[in-house]
This record gives sequence, C-alpha cells and structure tokens, in this order.
Amino acid sequence: MTDDDISTDALAAYLSGELAEGTVEVSDLQYHTEGWSRQTVSFTATWTEGGDETARRLVARVDTDEDVDRSHDTRNDIETEYRTMEAAHEAGAPAPEPVLYADDESVLGGAFFLVEHLEGEAPITWDPRDRQQLYEAWDDPENTLPSQFVDATAAVHSVPPEAVPSLEQTDPAEVVDRELDTYERIYEETKLKQEPAVQEALRWFRANKPEVPETTLVHGDYRIGNVLVTEDELTGVLDWEFARVGDPLYDLGYASTRYFSGKLIEPTERPELASALVEREWFYDEYEKRTGRTVDRDRVRYWQAFSAFTMMTRGVAGAHRYQEGETDGVRSAWFQYIVPGHIEDLLAAVEDDRT
Repeated sequence: MTDDDISTDALAAYLSGELAEGTVEVSDLQYHTEGWSRQTVSFTATWTEGGDETARRLVARVDTDEDVDRSHDTRNDIETEYRTMEAAHEAGAPAPEPVLYADDESVLGGAFFLVEHLEGEAPITWDPRDRQQLYEAWDDPENTLPSQFVDATAAVHSVPPEAVPSLEQTDPAEVVDRELDTYERIYEETKLKQEPAVQEALRWFRANKPEVPETTLVHGDYRIGNVLVTEDELTGVLDWEFARVGDPLYDLGYASTRYFSGKLIEPTERPELASALVEREWFYDEYEKRTGRTVDRDRVRYWQAFSAFTMMTRGVAGAHRYQEGETDGVRSAWFQYIVPGHIEDLLAAVEDDRT
C-alpha cells in the first residue's frame, strides 16, 4: 500500500456536497494495518457551515477487489457490511457510527463507506506488550475492561435478526447445516492435500450438531483483536464483514479459541483466558447473567472447534488462491502456515469424543 493509493483531492471533491453543503478539505490521511481484509484509512474532514468550522475524524473502508471470485470468500460484500453496522449501531450495539456508503469506484478505486473514528487500539494477542496489558486487565479487580468485553458481546447479541434486513434471515433449525455446508464446500474445493484429521473432525461436526434455539445478529469474527480499547475503556467493535444471522454462542466459541489466546507463543502463557482477557468460565457465567441466555458449554465447545475449522479453511483457501495465481499477495501465501495449528486446535476441542 502506497501513499498514491488514495487521493485526498478526489476524496475531498466527492465529500464536498455529500458530507457538507460547501467545500470539504481532507487532511492527515493515515493507512491502517488493522482491518486488512479491506483497505482502511483514517483522515480528518474539515468544512465551514453557518460560519463555524467543523472537523471530523473519519475512517474509510474500501473494497478494491470486488471483481474477485467470491465463491471461496465468506465475507459479506462491502455494502452489506456497512448496512449491518448501520443497523447494529442504531440498535445500540458498539459499532462505529455510520456516515455514508458510496458505490462510486472512481473516487477511491472501489466501493467504500465512512464511519466515525473511534479512539483506541486493537490489541494483538501475539504481541507480548499487548498480551501483557490484557493479562494485567484481567488480574486487576479494579479494571473494568473484562466486564466491558462481556457487555459488548451481549450488546451485539441483543440485536434481533429482523433488525438487520441486509443479512440472510436463517431459521434457527438451519443455522448449523448452513455453516457446515458452506465451510465444508470451501474446504473440499480448495484443499491442497488430503488431511485425515480434518475428515475425522468433519464427521464429528455432522454427528454432534447442536440444537440452536434462537438466532441473533452474530459478529462472526468476535475477538479482542477486533475491539478498540484505550487504557481502560472499550470504545467499539470493528470489522463486521463476517456478520450474519446465527447462534449467539458462535461468537463465544470463536472468542474462546486457543489461537486468539496467543497460541502462536508456545507454550500458551495463559491458556485459561479467552482472547487473553477473560477467564472462559467467568466469561460464560457473566454472559448468562447479563443476557438471561443459557450458555450450553457443549454448544460453545462445538463452535470453538468449528471456529478453528473455519479459520483453517480460510487459510487453505488463501493458500489455494496464491497457488492458483489468483493473487500474488504475501498474506495469502502466509496463510498456509496457520493450517497445522488450527487442525491441532479443532482436534483438541473434540478430544473427549474421538475414537
């Protein structure tokens, strides 16, 4: 990504008349590595209205690969991501405030949306400094960040499916099959070699499908790395491209995977902590208290194992795209290295039922 990727002049010209009636100036453009599945930048927009100067710090998310074959890509298209955030924010979930969506690709090289910039950083659980700060937040009884993480989870799941019409409305009885069918198809179509352990896990998924009593909005990539935090405050939840109507316990299982506890560090320093921030059983108990929703531990374990499978499948699909010449992105090539660890994780999650 280079400084020439986005023209501040083109952005300012578009926003003049869209964001404000008069001329809008764009300054202090910064590229962000978080949210890398789509190009992400922040900038300050300034304009004068009624004799008063207004300045807003905004974030733009740009889809520059709309023409890519999405048959192996489970992300929502960028407009659906924006409409989901719009509905979630309106319903009180901690999504950034939406500003506008634009399908004019001539401005930034692809369809894009703007949201309000939020203070804070997204912790990286594989970074020693970030990981230590998360540990300290859990160990300090006066630190409210773990509690805010639970509240944010509950807020996302307080949004009923009908409040997010941009997403496919799926009956609770069909949720598990939808997830299995989607990811098993992608895995079978993109796998680079036969993995007996994965086939064993797939048989387990089919034989142990949980009953899902209700559906809500599900973030789909819920973890501390998609949350903005300041020193002591959770300011928002980012990256809604995997959002869908589904089992709310999916997000609990996903956030509880060993991978997001910093598993790339061996041995995992605090394996009891989900997302390196909250002890798992405390997380589930507090979620139950705040939502009134029973947290079936077997269902969470199912989704924890399935989350490892979905992340492994995304890794396999990324490596497949690189091998097939569909992309020369280094990240796609790197995806092959996360596959063994995820296979290990999903097998560990189903260990008690293996024969």
